[in-house]
Amino acid sequence: MTLRTPLLTFDHRRPWFGVARTILASGQIVLLAFTDPRALLVPVAGQAPAPYCDGVKAISAYCIGGEVLDPIARHWIMLVLLLLVASGLYPRATGFLHAWVTFSIAGSIALPDGGELAAKVIALLLIPMCLTDNRLWHWGRPRTPLRPASRGIAYAALWAVRLQVAGIYLHSGLGKFASSDWLSGTAEYYVLRDNMFGAAGWMRDLAVAMMSVPWLVFAVTWGSIALELSVGVLLLLGTDRLRRLALTLVIVFHVGIIVTIGLWTFALVMIGAVALACMPVSALDDERPSTAVGRLNLGRRLLYLTGVTARPPAVHEPEEPPIVAPPVDHRIESPHPAVVDAQERR
Repeated sequence: MTLRTPLLTFDHRRPWFGVARTILASGQIVLLAFTDPRALLVPVAGQAPAPYCDGVKAISAYCIGGEVLDPIARHWIMLVLLLLVASGLYPRATGFLHAWVTFSIAGSIALPDGGELAAKVIALLLIPMCLTDNRLWHWGRPRTPLRPASRGIAYAALWAVRLQVAGIYLHSGLGKFASSDWLSGTAEYYVLRDNMFGAAGWMRDLAVAMMSVPWLVFAVTWGSIALELSVGVLLLLGTDRLRRLALTLVIVFHVGIIVTIGLWTFALVMIGAVALACMPVSALDDERPSTAVGRLNLGRRLLYLTGVTARPPAVHEPEEPPIVAPPVDHRIESPHPAVVDAQERR
């Protein structure tokens, strides 16, 4: 596919964009909904008390307005804003809210993790795509075609997201080569046994038992490296179909992390980010008339069956174009050259 094709056909205003954006916001929703507000602001040794409001962080939702609002109240206000983002209402406005809230969380809480930092960057890169989305909410179909300038801006933003997400996975995969535990294929043995970040609850005994099998430890350890490198390459060089494969691998990978280690926020953020990066660039298919008619007739049948209407609906099928007969040549064929010349002159 050449660059000209997506610049003429790409339209991000599709359900894929809405689902991915909602998943991305859900990562931060889980953090705020299930974490005590005071736990996010616990002082870290050697640092000033949180929230941090120095420099550009002064515009954070934790800091703006000074002491007018309590940090706990700000915490719940940010949760409401993220729920508004996840609902999909008016992306042009909620795109800025999403970027602002993720910036506030990543910059002002005491100890943000990789999920918060990734969400901050991805939400910022999504602003151009949200600004070119004129829908009332991101679950609906667009009613007007995307203007060429908006199409180019959205497509450039998509590639910015792809480069960022691919960079995260390539950096993570290549960085593991600097660790002897990962090179020897034993890293997962230690990770899942870690008292603070390892497997917990009902999964701990199962994980410890599985990681006691040498070949399985080696396969899981090197499988993680191979998966991260593959996802990074597929995001940059793959087709739409191969990117869907990368998304499937990421979902399986991070669901496994949720089940074993319990990193919900990080997993949801990365699944949402990869889903955005894997958005197809093919054109949106217009709804066929037969499908629209079928939906209309289905609605009328439901009204009839429930007693709202008294008569059954008539089945309306799309009109077929009239059959036009090919022109008929009335000339009489003759093998004699004189007759043929006379017919042509006539």
